[in-house]
Amino acid sequence: MKYDLSNFYKDLKLKFNKSNGKEVILFLMEEFSKTISLKDERAIIAVGNELASFLRVKGQTDLAYKIYKVIKKLVLDNCGFISKDYASLLINISNCHIVSKNYDLAIDTLNETETILSQLSDTKHLMASVYNNRSQAFRAKNMLDLAQEDIEKALKIIKNEEKIAVSKINLAEILILKKKYAKALVNVNEAIIYYEKNKLRLPHLANAYATAANIYYNNKEYYTSVYYYEKAIKVFDETVGEGPVKEILIKNLNQAKKQREIS
Repeated sequence: MKYDLSNFYKDLKLKFNKSNGKEVILFLMEEFSKTISLKDERAIIAVGNELASFLRVKGQTDLAYKIYKVIKKLVLDNCGFISKDYASLLINISNCHIVSKNYDLAIDTLNETETILSQLSDTKHLMASVYNNRSQAFRAKNMLDLAQEDIEKALKIIKNEEKIAVSKINLAEILILKKKYAKALVNVNEAIIYYEKNKLRLPHLANAYATAANIYYNNKEYYTSVYYYEKAIKVFDETVGEGPVKEILIKNLNQAKKQREIS
């Protein structure tokens, strides 16, 4: 008996938009357990990827790495080294490296992925993810020109609106570090408008709100900064729940409130 991946993705989309983080993680864990019981390797890979990615967003990278280890063996056995499936998995693992602050390892993993993809056809969407992720790692290492170069490469080849929105947030975060706050705000507002217009309550929207809050904080517009941090925490709470990222958002909110009182 095969696991129904089509229904899984439909249900997952509904969970992301209508359920809280606790309900999403329980759903993913239950479905992952079903795939293992059915011994459906294709489904184990697909559902395991979604579970590990959600754990990574929550900051629970230790468990995410364990799941990726299982998936990696299955992907290599089923698809081989030079394959889109393996490249896609490496991109997801690089995300985990970034959250774990293993930036050099993330860059090495993404360079390997880029080499694999260069040997395959029809890989633009995956190559865009490579550029996006590597840009984040470069940004974390304060290699801002390289970070901006990669994100601009991504924006040139992305057609999907949702992926463009993610790239706009990443570009805004680079521009903040370059102290180009006006340009950063234009980019992050484009992402916010996309998510709000399409009523997408996703972790990326929380990230967009937090990025806007950071811009306003740097512009000493503390009332507006507080407003966007509160929106970011609300969306993050609804979609992901408790974790290190939420703690950072609360810390930043309290700092903005403190500055608001002083000013």
